[in-house]
Amino acid sequence: MKLRPWTFDKDKEVVLKWIGNVEVVNKQWRIRAAFEDNNRIEMLDFPIAALPLLRLGAFYKDGQLMDAKTTGIIYDVDIPQLNQYKVVSSLDACKEFGYYLHKSPELMYQYVFEFTMEGNTYYLPQFEFIRAVFAINKTIANSMMQPNGLEFLVKRSYLNNSKAFLELADEIPNVIVKDDNFIRFFSWLYFSSEIKASFESVYTKIKAKMNNGDFLKLEVQLPSSSNTQVRFRGIQKGNKFLILQWLGSNLEGTSFSDVEVKHKAFKKRIDAPGKRKYRNSQQKNDFENILNAYPNERSKQDANQQVENIKGTQFDFGNLADIHKVFGDTQDVNKGGIYISNQGQGGGIQKHLQQVVGLDESVYGEMIQPIEFKMLEVTEDIKGQGLEKFIKMIQLLAKDTNKYQIAMNLVYLPLGRKFSFIKEDLRRCACIVRVNNQLTNKIQYVIEIATPDNKSLSTLLVYENGINEINLKKLLMDLVRRGGSWNKDIIRNLSCEKLKHTSDTLIDWKRKLEMKFK
Repeated sequence: MKLRPWTFDKDKEVVLKWIGNVEVVNKQWRIRAAFEDNNRIEMLDFPIAALPLLRLGAFYKDGQLMDAKTTGIIYDVDIPQLNQYKVVSSLDACKEFGYYLHKSPELMYQYVFEFTMEGNTYYLPQFEFIRAVFAINKTIANSMMQPNGLEFLVKRSYLNNSKAFLELADEIPNVIVKDDNFIRFFSWLYFSSEIKASFESVYTKIKAKMNNGDFLKLEVQLPSSSNTQVRFRGIQKGNKFLILQWLGSNLEGTSFSDVEVKHKAFKKRIDAPGKRKYRNSQQKNDFENILNAYPNERSKQDANQQVENIKGTQFDFGNLADIHKVFGDTQDVNKGGIYISNQGQGGGIQKHLQQVVGLDESVYGEMIQPIEFKMLEVTEDIKGQGLEKFIKMIQLLAKDTNKYQIAMNLVYLPLGRKFSFIKEDLRRCACIVRVNNQLTNKIQYVIEIATPDNKSLSTLLVYENGINEINLKKLLMDLVRRGGSWNKDIIRNLSCEKLKHTSDTLIDWKRKLEMKFK
């Protein structure tokens, strides 16, 4: 999705530096974001539900989040008690890293958590915890900014020992409620008193500021979770770490093993006579969504709205609850032959190459097409992608600050083939590392594909003149279509080299990679 409004040149790459205040425009919550271009910042405002797209230190081009370019690398930390911290200003946190906020009071005085463990200090912006842990899609993000917002999404509920029951409101789109991981997340959010109190504190603290006439900074009360494992993308300087993106955590687990869920989307399928209709889709490969730039225009109601898949936050709830859908109405399913229909738009798929979409709360009778995000990943291990050894090797490489500037990003492989998944509910990731060799002033990209399922696939080293954002996406798509092989047809026109995996130590692996650098 492309963010709008967007005031930069179409081909200009700009970095999201920091998040500012929230505000109410035409009775809708908006959030301000600071983008840096040529050593100056420009503040843009978006719907609060655009939070999932706002990644600190990430680069954007024409309003679209880039995969090949970001800031910081990936680390892990264990926090013994999540609710034991100091609160400092953004200025105090960022000055340790030379992370310049351009003397903007709105940016310098946001709230940041400071954790100290085993001689290391970690700085976590409060808005980043809110973005990663709570704003997992449009529906939840919008409810977060309402008093008792979760209660408007639930008709009935109860928790009986190991079993939970939820009857969800019609306002939750069909395409979202059919996702088992969303049900696991929502059950965790709703039935955990600590997590729910933390979620509700976002609005409570904002409301208190509104009553006092203060600037509306996003703030949150952290839950009292113990032994929290966090994976993050950030910047290190000595024994201090600035967390730019919270990638995943285990937080507090769930006590129940089964969730029964009822929603109007769940219908019992009944065989019926008659022919089945097949609708030809007009969707194109270069189809793209553009965020509505006008707060006075509202989204229409649509239970079957589109869903945009983006790499989001990993959640380890400790107990992966089984989901049991409770059927209400029935749905006739024709069992006859197939006939072709070119009428209609096919469940929200539009005929236009570009479409304006909205992330605001839907209103009956409006015209803007609503859209949702599917970004959370429920896992039994937030380090379960099989990239741990590679990440540790890159961390060693990044310590040579006099030689290299390193940035690392995780992206999903494109959908389309079996290789896109490690297992049924776990998308396969690519780790993209951008290496600026300061000794030669040359840039290269190191691409490592997650293979915990023992697929045999070399590390790919691509030199700068062979890749950009478009080429990178094509490269990963070709890899998926070829079933997970860097064959000669894929890399024929690339300036690249392959590096086979060995059982070498991390230092030996690092040295072998360095020998390939230009």
